[in-house]
Amino acid sequence: MQVIKTGFNQIQRKLALLLIGCCACATLHAQHTIKGTVYQKDTRKTLPGATVMLYDEKARVKAQTQTDEHGSFIIENVHVGFYRLLVSFMGNRTEMIPVEINPRQKTLTFGYIQLSPSISLSRVEVKADRPLMAIRKDTIEFNANDFSTLPNANMHELIDKIPGLTMDDNGNLFYLGAPIKELFIDGRSLLQNMSNAKRVMEILKADLADKIQISDKKNISGIAEPGKNEKVLNIVVKSEMKKGVRGTVTGGYGTHDRYNAGATFNMFRKKITVLGDVLANNNNTQSDASTNYAGGYMNNNQGTNKIFNVNTYTTMEVSKKIKLTVNLRHRELDMTSSELQERENIFRDSSTFYHSNTQKHLTSKINGGEAFLEMQPNTNNKIIVAANIQRETKKIDNNRLYNTTDSRQDTLNSGMLHNLDSAVNKSMDVIGSYSHKFGKTGRVLSLQAGFRKSWQYSYQLNASENDVFLPIFSADTLNQKVSPKNETTVANAAGSYSEPIGKYWTLGLAYTYDGLTTNNRQNTSDFSNTWHSYIPNDSLSYRFHSVINNHVVRPALTYNKGKVMVIGSAGLSLSTLNSDNYTTGSKSVRHTTYLNRNLNAVIKLDPYKTLNIGLMGMTMPVEAQMLWPVNNNTNPLYVQLGNPNLINSFVNMLTAMYVSNSIKGVAFAHNLSGQYIQHAFSTAVYTDSLGRQVSMPINVSGNWGISDNNMIGFRIKHPGITVNYVTSVEYNRTASLINHLNNITKKYSIVQILAASFTWKKILELTTKLGMDYRGNMLSLQNDYYTDFIQYSLSLNANAWLPMDFNVGANVQYTNNTDAKAQFTLLNGWVGKTFLPDRKLSVKLYAFDLLRQNKTVVAYYGATYRERLETTNLSQYFMLSLTYSYGRKGAQNPGQRIPGLMRP
Repeated sequence: MQVIKTGFNQIQRKLALLLIGCCACATLHAQHTIKGTVYQKDTRKTLPGATVMLYDEKARVKAQTQTDEHGSFIIENVHVGFYRLLVSFMGNRTEMIPVEINPRQKTLTFGYIQLSPSISLSRVEVKADRPLMAIRKDTIEFNANDFSTLPNANMHELIDKIPGLTMDDNGNLFYLGAPIKELFIDGRSLLQNMSNAKRVMEILKADLADKIQISDKKNISGIAEPGKNEKVLNIVVKSEMKKGVRGTVTGGYGTHDRYNAGATFNMFRKKITVLGDVLANNNNTQSDASTNYAGGYMNNNQGTNKIFNVNTYTTMEVSKKIKLTVNLRHRELDMTSSELQERENIFRDSSTFYHSNTQKHLTSKINGGEAFLEMQPNTNNKIIVAANIQRETKKIDNNRLYNTTDSRQDTLNSGMLHNLDSAVNKSMDVIGSYSHKFGKTGRVLSLQAGFRKSWQYSYQLNASENDVFLPIFSADTLNQKVSPKNETTVANAAGSYSEPIGKYWTLGLAYTYDGLTTNNRQNTSDFSNTWHSYIPNDSLSYRFHSVINNHVVRPALTYNKGKVMVIGSAGLSLSTLNSDNYTTGSKSVRHTTYLNRNLNAVIKLDPYKTLNIGLMGMTMPVEAQMLWPVNNNTNPLYVQLGNPNLINSFVNMLTAMYVSNSIKGVAFAHNLSGQYIQHAFSTAVYTDSLGRQVSMPINVSGNWGISDNNMIGFRIKHPGITVNYVTSVEYNRTASLINHLNNITKKYSIVQILAASFTWKKILELTTKLGMDYRGNMLSLQNDYYTDFIQYSLSLNANAWLPMDFNVGANVQYTNNTDAKAQFTLLNGWVGKTFLPDRKLSVKLYAFDLLRQNKTVVAYYGATYRERLETTNLSQYFMLSLTYSYGRKGAQNPGQRIPGLMRP
């Protein structure tokens, strides 16, 4: 018995020790909380938006947050241990606080953290593992030195390495799918129109950037309008780059008389930035020979293009209260192409097939400029004036052979078309805005007025021969002169006022006026074989005049409690349309009253995660040109009629968007939206006895669609890989009328794009982009017959710097389109060498399309047709180029340091 008792006691002791150990382990790993409030030492006011970062003993970032509107912060899930708490705010010294989390203290509170105004940064600096991005209020900031680039890299190549920030083939910039609408340099607006952003990113070199900042686009009152989801990009230039003038001079010549020549310059100062660009080439690119350009991602430039462009960009601080931006442009284009088109026009129990071969020659010249003036006399008043002027001359010469067959391949018609079109387009825009903030916070008055005038003059010569074989043979010959003229005047005015009516509530009232005046005139003459001259054709001549006046009154109510903001508004619109058809002597007057509504909620889950939910109802008024026939004999096989019985359509839309950013450089966005359209604008199509396709706008019901877009971007610091992935799923249901029969078209789309960039020791850079674009089409008119295709795309770029300053690289692009049954591989390569200090002179031999497979094939599904277009493209060539970079200095790449962080 004694032995048994002793064994039992031993078991009890072991169980007790095990229980104590588990409790100790649980205590050790218990999660604790740090909270506090941040003040400005001199003013003793709280500091909303201050950055709070928690580092462990090895200088690794463990947590990051921001203070709320009351200057308070909270960090949860902190383990037992020793830390350093860094608190910073722009214009103030960084405060470093030692922190010890012990098992007995569940919550550690810092009730009064004071930040002093900064004169200079602390000299106590050590290398640390700082976060990839910093978030200050609505601004996301990346340090350019965190992204390694190769020598001579441009800003575009730097952007490819920032998670969430992407640029498409057309030069459009996006952050997590949100379009970037404006480009700033050192806080001054450089581009309000981002159409030339891609070239600007090539002019700017990567080594001049200190920081890349992305923030919400705000209106003149300094408010980001919920639901718009638009961004601006600011590039902060290094102080050492604000000396002298930098730029490049490039010239290249190759086989088949290919050439590429250009010059760039840029000058950065504290109060002024000037960029310039001159470019001339005939090798289908908007880049100079120093850029390792390649063909487009989904498709390439069509035909053979010859360009000559001159652009200047100037932004300056005239005084502390005035900022001015002036951009000027001159562009010339000469394009020649050959196009093969195959189009299936869909009917109930059959289809017709249109085949054409077109030789096209286009020349155009554009001259224009824009100015942007921002004046802020004081913190409460702000004035913005923007102006844009442009003149374009364009000539198009088309020669087309065509034929149309039925499902049994019997010829319905065939013929030729020759179109010669000379046009002049001019436009002028002026917009002025004023904002006044009253003494009471939230009380704001905004006024805006705008004026736009545009002129379009054209002279057309149309000749055609059309032979109709079925149901009976007939022939039609056309020799016609057409001189259309269109003048449009737009005047608008708007005003808004907001008044706080409580601690969290604001009442707003807005009024908008839009006036549109349109004058259309077209004189048409047919050639008479009898008189051997052109005789006026009254049936194809017309003169219209229309005036649309629209008044909108929109009250709004806003609830804003920091983390939650809800805005509801309803707009009452009164619209009047006066349309005079002087040709027929008829007149149409319409008075329309409609109501728009909008409800938007923004929920900040924390400083890095935001949920945005919107519900919108918007009227789409009938446009005046939809009421009139379009008399255009550019292609007499297609006739477009007007419909005076159209009514306004109404769009109902629901959106939900979630955005998340992480201090470790992981960015994610999810956007789900759906829409249902009442009385939607659609098309009625039928074929007449001459085989012509006649279309007319109509109202239909039952149109709806849904889309789901996701994007994630992240960076793996070691070994230095950035990955951006986008997936988009879309479904649309549209109704139409084909040969007087109802048709429902269902469209399916799935697009996936994966892009990655890797740089190794400033020696090797690899970038890749993989894409899959799936399109499906189902038509009820053909018993829900389903057709689909997939376009696969792969792009791989390799660039390496070798010993003795040699540079080699290659670009491979593979495209496979299952509908067109076409696949090709575009392989380009180059080898170069640099000379002189700082690699100022470079020589490069570039080879384009080594496999001789370059082509352009596009497939498209419309509501009533399916189409395939193949275009001739640039063929293989070799080019030798020289590039001299002037004003360059060796870029410094300081170690990553965080002020005020000291190793224990």
